[in-house]
Amino acid sequence: MNLGITAGLVTAGLLALLLLGIPIAYVLGMTGIFGLYSATGGTSAWISLTSGAAMHLSSSSLLAIPLFMLMSAYITESGMGPKLLDFTDKWFSKMPGALYNAALAACGAFSTLSGSSVATAGAIGGVVIPEFQRRGLNVKRGMGAVAAGGTLGVLIPPSTGFIIYGELTETSVARLFMAGIIPGLSILAVFMIYTMIVSHAEERKAPPSIQPDVTWVERWTSLRQIWLAIVLMLAVLGGIFFGVVTPTEAAALGALAAMLIGIYVLKGLTWKGVHRAAVRSIYSITMIGTILLGGLILGRAITMLGISQDLVDLIQSTGQPGWMVIIWIMLLLFFLGMFLDGAAMTVITIPLLFPVISSYGYDPVWFAIVFVVNTEIGLLTPPVGMNLFIVKAISGEPMSDVVKGALPYTLLLLMMLIILIIFPQISLWLPDLLMGPR
Repeated sequence: MNLGITAGLVTAGLLALLLLGIPIAYVLGMTGIFGLYSATGGTSAWISLTSGAAMHLSSSSLLAIPLFMLMSAYITESGMGPKLLDFTDKWFSKMPGALYNAALAACGAFSTLSGSSVATAGAIGGVVIPEFQRRGLNVKRGMGAVAAGGTLGVLIPPSTGFIIYGELTETSVARLFMAGIIPGLSILAVFMIYTMIVSHAEERKAPPSIQPDVTWVERWTSLRQIWLAIVLMLAVLGGIFFGVVTPTEAAALGALAAMLIGIYVLKGLTWKGVHRAAVRSIYSITMIGTILLGGLILGRAITMLGISQDLVDLIQSTGQPGWMVIIWIMLLLFFLGMFLDGAAMTVITIPLLFPVISSYGYDPVWFAIVFVVNTEIGLLTPPVGMNLFIVKAISGEPMSDVVKGALPYTLLLLMMLIILIIFPQISLWLPDLLMGPR
């Protein structure tokens, strides 16, 4: 069969199966196996499958994903989310929109310990959304803040999205982690500034809600609740950044340390909690692992069918400048983000888009950042915005209110995406400083 026809059938089959509602992992695997069989025929397809996809899946760098998930689960079971929120609530108590900004800051801090947007939104939202309701605050804005703050889990390291991207593109995961810090903190700062401005304007029109008085003694005392989390965060990320340990080794040490701290220091983690955390991590990594396996099979088929190179040739033949290609790619990712989660979007699009990006000379680390920010936007856009569903489940409020609350933050993310595209040094300065230019 002509390879061009086969490539078209693979693409059409992928879209048709997705529209039928078949689980994404099976869709990727089935279309990939069809593509491999068409490209090689017979036994060669299975040789290509085992030598390609299976080799990637057994990579030691991917082992960091379940270990970081386990660390996140131990931290959640230990009750660290409420402690982080209590700390940020006390320190931001005098600023406009105190509890909203406390929720955003707690999400940012929890992101450095979880690497997961859904886990961050769930851990912080489960504590703070009832508090919004109890204090008579604007719950819609609060839900938007939690949903948006949760998205930082895929950008602020350790991020599972960066690990998958690094494995697929052979890019340094440590460099990707470093590159995510300044964009992540910048987005957090923009969220908080916006929240302070709108809260201040609202408080001028109406009496402010009742805020508990907080003394400086209480503020410094709250630091004692989270100092171990700060030490754990610095140890894990510092060890990676300064080359003491690999991301996989850091994830293993972090998971062990989180378990021991939860059991013997915080005393919020029981052995039943250890079991629950392990089971939850197994469920999560099984889901991601099957999606990744299916994506690797499809990626192998795309390579052997020459689809990536054909796409590069097609785009370059149009004579479009690089910046226009980036705009088209961003629009494609924005559309796909409405229907696919981050892991699925990564394994489907990166094998196709990365050769295009490379052919135009763009930095793969910079592209990883703008790609991940696109997946953040996808977490806030219906119909499949995962953080929206997490917040709705916690709050019990209508989905329309959750979407309206998240809309301003979604627009801010779009603004930051444009800034990161125009000014790539925002992403590249820190990794170039600490690891040297590529």
